[in-house]
Amino acid sequence: MRCALRVFVLIVLIPVLSRAQTSGGGSINGLARDEQGAVVPGVVVTATSESAPGLYRAVTDRTGAYRLTDLPPGLYTLTATLEGFASVVRSSIVVRAGVTVAVDVQMRVGTVGETVEVRSESPLLEARSGGQSVNVSGELLRNVPLLERREWYGALALAPGVVTSEFAGSRQIFVRGSDPTATIVQVDGADVTGSAKTGLTYLQLNTDAIADIQIQTGGIRASTPLGSGGIINVVTASGTNRVKGAGTVFFQPRAWNGSNQPGGTSSSARQVQTDLSLGGPIIKDRLWAFGAYRRSNVTIGVSRTEAQLDNLRALAPGFEPLDEKHEANFWLAKLTAQAGVHHLSGFFETDKTPVFEVLATSENPYIQATGGSAASVRMSSAWSNRLMTTFTASYNDKDRENVDPEIAGPVTRVYDGTIASGGRLLGNGQLATLGATLPWLLSQPNEKTTAAFDATFYATHGRMSHELQAGVYFEDRTQGNHLNYINDNFIVEELVLRQRGVPTSGTVPFHRTIVNGQELTTFNQRARDVGLYIQDAWRPSPRLTVTGGVRVDRLAVDDTVFGIRSQESVEIGPRVGFNYALTSDNRNVARGYWARVHDQPGVVTTTGSPNVGQRDLYDVDLDGSFETVFVTPASATVIANRSIDPDLHQPYVQEWGAGFSRQLPGTSAVNVDVTRRRFTDRPTLVETNGRFEGGAFTGYQNEAFNEIYVATNNRWNTPVYTSLELSFTRQTPRIQALASYVRQWRHMDGTWQPNDPASFIQPDAFANDAGIGNSTGTASAASDANSLIGYHMTQPLTASSQWQDHVIRAAASITAPWQFVLSSNYTYQSGTWSGPIVTNIPAPDPAFGPTTVRLSNGRVVSNPLATVIRFAFPTRGEGQLHTPGLHLVNIRVARRFHLQRVTLDASLDVFNVTNNGADQGFMFTSNQTFSPLFGQTTDRQAPRSAQVVFRVAF
Repeated sequence: MRCALRVFVLIVLIPVLSRAQTSGGGSINGLARDEQGAVVPGVVVTATSESAPGLYRAVTDRTGAYRLTDLPPGLYTLTATLEGFASVVRSSIVVRAGVTVAVDVQMRVGTVGETVEVRSESPLLEARSGGQSVNVSGELLRNVPLLERREWYGALALAPGVVTSEFAGSRQIFVRGSDPTATIVQVDGADVTGSAKTGLTYLQLNTDAIADIQIQTGGIRASTPLGSGGIINVVTASGTNRVKGAGTVFFQPRAWNGSNQPGGTSSSARQVQTDLSLGGPIIKDRLWAFGAYRRSNVTIGVSRTEAQLDNLRALAPGFEPLDEKHEANFWLAKLTAQAGVHHLSGFFETDKTPVFEVLATSENPYIQATGGSAASVRMSSAWSNRLMTTFTASYNDKDRENVDPEIAGPVTRVYDGTIASGGRLLGNGQLATLGATLPWLLSQPNEKTTAAFDATFYATHGRMSHELQAGVYFEDRTQGNHLNYINDNFIVEELVLRQRGVPTSGTVPFHRTIVNGQELTTFNQRARDVGLYIQDAWRPSPRLTVTGGVRVDRLAVDDTVFGIRSQESVEIGPRVGFNYALTSDNRNVARGYWARVHDQPGVVTTTGSPNVGQRDLYDVDLDGSFETVFVTPASATVIANRSIDPDLHQPYVQEWGAGFSRQLPGTSAVNVDVTRRRFTDRPTLVETNGRFEGGAFTGYQNEAFNEIYVATNNRWNTPVYTSLELSFTRQTPRIQALASYVRQWRHMDGTWQPNDPASFIQPDAFANDAGIGNSTGTASAASDANSLIGYHMTQPLTASSQWQDHVIRAAASITAPWQFVLSSNYTYQSGTWSGPIVTNIPAPDPAFGPTTVRLSNGRVVSNPLATVIRFAFPTRGEGQLHTPGLHLVNIRVARRFHLQRVTLDASLDVFNVTNNGADQGFMFTSNQTFSPLFGQTTDRQAPRSAQVVFRVAF
């Protein structure tokens, strides 16, 4: 927080050397020609907008070309002047974040004061990049009821290639198969993604602060920070010479909620939310300010089935369902300024959000605070019509931490039954969690600082031109995990029903965990990225742009607890693309790209396994005596049975895409895109110590250890994502619409990892084209080393929600006669796959060796192939279950009133009009045929609800 305030003070104190701009804006490029078609140099081209401060100016070069860059999103009027020619004025040009549009001007011979007004539809199609992206305007975000709580990331659900889901009360967003943690979030071009790759929900904003959102889903430019998911750039509003402001109140009583959970409880909400914003000049024509504030006060019911309620009431007499509570304040302050050819903008944002969270099977809540502060300053200078430089610096401390809910007792887990394994009892079919919800309180000291400098040079040769950009990038991030244990170190107790399937039969404790210390730092790592990039947009003709670039990053990750460097690598990310206008009016465009995009830096593997030591007590025969005790000694050393591959490097996505866009009459456009992505070299742990002869386990090579793992990159198997996307957009003063359909295919390519038990037991079962698990991988846990653990690739543990066969989205806002505004959006997702279905057999197969093996040193070890778990079908993809199709319809009916300069909107919003009740995920172990939870789903969509919204703007 203090660092963020220092950056904000720096923003205020820097001399006013800049021209008004919004970082991450759009561009207008074009040619000036005379009536005979000859190019005209020296034409002064200016652009102005009511939604952007200042005036933007360029001069055509000797080839007649002009470039207006970094324009804040909005409607612009373009004016072209040159002595001896009439002035040319063209209005209503739509500028979107990150999009370059082509606008040519025809100069006509005329007298001083003569003006020619050109009336033509605004160009909509990207004229330079071969990548794939979609823009959602702040106006559409505010007009269409997307999410009950009006979070800004509701706009992402409109983008083709995006899948959304609810998990434990938190919204997850997946971009083209990537995990949520792979997505980069920027505000005005500044990276505000947390150092722990915290995802979208760690940024909260008043939607009045948003001018435009660009979601880049493919063909990312080399100048963009590392990130293998989507690149989300939220471009905020700016103050102008005109004082503008707005105030909005959202009100939703609890009684205005329906129920879509028969016999249970639904995630109904009560909320009062207030948004305020104000912007205007500090020094007219030179310095402007904008600010936005949101006060959120929300209570949300927890979706529970009738069976879950019955279990909790039977196991915790007097149980009354609790609600989740969210109460927070969000702030954004922004300055923009101008002076000659220099540009400056900066912001400070804070959004710490304490949440009173309740899980469906828990008796009590836990309190978690997420978010933090972010600040950025950006200086850009247009030194000439051919040279531009930009410097950006940003900081954020987005993190999460638990607050003590002061609940006595240990975490108490209740199971329907138990399974004996290795001298212990393991719970089977968890029914409820009583007492405390977490065995510890978590805090994360996370910080990220970034800085970048680049220069863009425009060169021409005959009719050809180059836009060369080169730059340097620096990022420093720290990420930690600190635990504070509860209940005087008696942290966990596990119970089993006396009679299976009868919660009222009482329970018997069978396992207790007691730790030996109070506090523990599990890891603290520092990652640094120093990057260089160069890219070129070569235009051999006015219709064709060929882009090429390469990004080189040197990454270093250090574990500051153990003093070990866990990763040091150099990553090279080349990319090429093209954009070709099939017709001279730039209304039919073909595009394509190929790229290698690395994941963002962070923890790839843990190097140590510090623990405070613990005792695990078991009552194996359930006679009331904990006769079996396993002792884990305290440790503060590196992991003895793990090594790190010296060539460990950053995973990346290898992707290509191609598309076609056509602009239709009525400021509309249609797009067709195909994409293929390979998630390559994911981090993983590979077991290297097992000795297998003739397909049977015979012991360990180093008999001092059991499994020994090496942290490396997964070279054996790769998730592959393929999609076909169809989309339609329309933007007029009266109609805004966006619709898309996505058909997705996915599969696992390759084969088993070495020493994976499945490779010996069911070698032909590898194929999977349904729920294929996460696309990120991990080298901190051995989950990928054993595909027969029973829950590998399942949802929600490994977040398989992104794998959907079909996704349909549509949103529209129409201004009808008598100032009525009608808005609606529709979402369909075909359902989440369960992951491979597993079953069990009566006893281990002796063909894979005995249940235990005595080593030559006399030590007895378990046989990892002596498992009773089997894939239930010939391949992992066959027989998978999937959740019901998700249908969601939201509508808004509003009436707008104009009172001189004041506009008043009064609206009624209805969410989930049909009251559909689809579950969006599977319960843990629901893929196991022998689990009492087999096939059971959870995380039901919110029921029908209604809100009234009052908004005043001036």
